[in-house]
Amino acid sequence: MHIRHLVCTDNFAGVERYVATTSTELARRGHDLEVFGGEVEAMTASLAGTGVTFVEAPGPSAAFRATRRAPSPDIVHAHMTGADLVAIATRPLTRAPVVSTLHFARPRGHDRFTRGAYSAIPRLVTVEIAISRFVADNAGGRPVVILNGVPVPADTPTGAARAEVVLAAQRLESEKATVVALQAFASSGLTDRGWELHLAGEGSQREHLERQAATLGIGASTRFLGRVADLDRRMAEASLLLATAPAEPFGLSVVEAMAAGLPVIAADGGAHRETIGSATPETLFPSGDAAAAGALLRRFADDRAARDDLAARGRLRHAEAFTIEAHVDALEALYTRITAPRERRGAR
Repeated sequence: MHIRHLVCTDNFAGVERYVATTSTELARRGHDLEVFGGEVEAMTASLAGTGVTFVEAPGPSAAFRATRRAPSPDIVHAHMTGADLVAIATRPLTRAPVVSTLHFARPRGHDRFTRGAYSAIPRLVTVEIAISRFVADNAGGRPVVILNGVPVPADTPTGAARAEVVLAAQRLESEKATVVALQAFASSGLTDRGWELHLAGEGSQREHLERQAATLGIGASTRFLGRVADLDRRMAEASLLLATAPAEPFGLSVVEAMAAGLPVIAADGGAHRETIGSATPETLFPSGDAAAAGALLRRFADDRAARDDLAARGRLRHAEAFTIEAHVDALEALYTRITAPRERRGAR
């Protein structure tokens, strides 16, 4: 199949990473893949050597113009509202079914007016997908749930020595509650024992969080890494992942940690209950409760055998439910189902 993924942004956050990974796996299976949008340097690097065609489309207008110039695909798969609108507006040109993936646990739109305007989108696309049951329950409509999947890192050592590092890999924005990670690390007392907190990610709260780290007395043991290109290596070297978002729609970094054998301590909310909570429920803490998160950090920092057990259970659960292969199997089945009527019409 000729499949076009529309993302229509100039970013490279969770949605764009998902598009790159999924498109790569679809291309590996012999499909003809295009990706419209995503931050140019990061998306180009992610898709290098995969056979996926990347088209710069830093917004809906650019994606609309690119669509008008490009050959029609068999499937248009849109991600986020701007891409949904482009896919719908260009459907008379492409004549292709439109799949829309819901990546956020809220209805489209930021106010009553836009929510009303966008409420027609579910009726104008062929099918909607939700990336978790949590998203399906909160985004509105009646989407099909297809759980996200991530690949196993190329190097996933078992039993290897790991650094005394707590890693948090998330955007530095208010909805991720990264301040809870700082407070939890401070309350754990691990800084006095030589442990460090590494924050991988960018966002508008960075300066505020740096000040908070200094105020909490952990500035010297907290490293702000920015956006990292070697997250797999960071996960292979750290001892614990801390995920503080109280309403995570899915949490790619959490499931990547599971695949990498990195134990995860996470807020008990959102899709964390479906991902790491389905493997190691004892590592969930009440959302926003930094003291409880700190106690879990201290508990598992002190117990290497327990960390090894958490890692093994996380790996097993990833293999059961969250592989990229299983995710793409489900996508292929959906694509085949919704393109079959078109193929039958063409054969007449």
